Amino acid sequence: MPACDLVSTPPPATPSRSVLLVEDDALLRGLLASALGMSGFACEATASAAEARDMFDRGDHDALVLDIDLGSGPNGFDLAELILRKSPSTAVVFLTSLPDPRFAERDSKGLPKGVAYLRKSNVSNVSLVIEALDAVLRGTRVGDFRHDREPDRPLAGLTRKQVRVMRLAASGQTNSQIAQECGVSVNAIDDTIGRAFQSLRVEGTVEGNVRVAAVRRFLEVTGGRTGIPARRAETA
Repeated sequence: MPACDLVSTPPPATPSRSVLLVEDDALLRGLLASALGMSGFACEATASAAEARDMFDRGDHDALVLDIDLGSGPNGFDLAELILRKSPSTAVVFLTSLPDPRFAERDSKGLPKGVAYLRKSNVSNVSLVIEALDAVLRGTRVGDFRHDREPDRPLAGLTRKQVRVMRLAASGQTNSQIAQECGVSVNAIDDTIGRAFQSLRVEGTVEGNVRVAAVRRFLEVTGGRTGIPARRAETA
């Protein structure tokens, strides 16, 4: 997330609106919580999905601002699904480094209706988060805050299969290991990775150099993460 102007915020929001912020980066969590409070929202913040679930059950929150990659345990998508089953009217803003849901083995079309999806690399001023929150709470202009649908978003040319294979390559797995995990032949993985390299537009004369360049590009775009396997939140 680029440096944000946390002072230049919109006029205070309706004080009665309550937000639960879930972000595992301590510095960013603190900055966002402060900015939301300055903008008139009652804000509670936490780093984990498990604690967020308990906080939501104890509180009376109107909206969620969720990172997607929350480390071990349920991710932001899992948490949103769990909470929306309990409280379908809760507004949701995803705030993430991931270009789109494919990098967490999801699909943009499968996201709950009316959510916002903001890429941290696109957020240069916290006012964008406030505007997105206001939109999802009011149920208006939500389409203006769906960065996952932008045709020029990073790595948009990768297919869902290529995203998965690149995630595994970025985690250090060989083509043989990837083939075993995906249940296909090594030749099939070679072909998928080759087409992914072309889409990433990496060049090199040595195969290893091309792979390193492609993995580096993948990690740069995804915020240094290798992607998130789908996880299901506990329903108890």
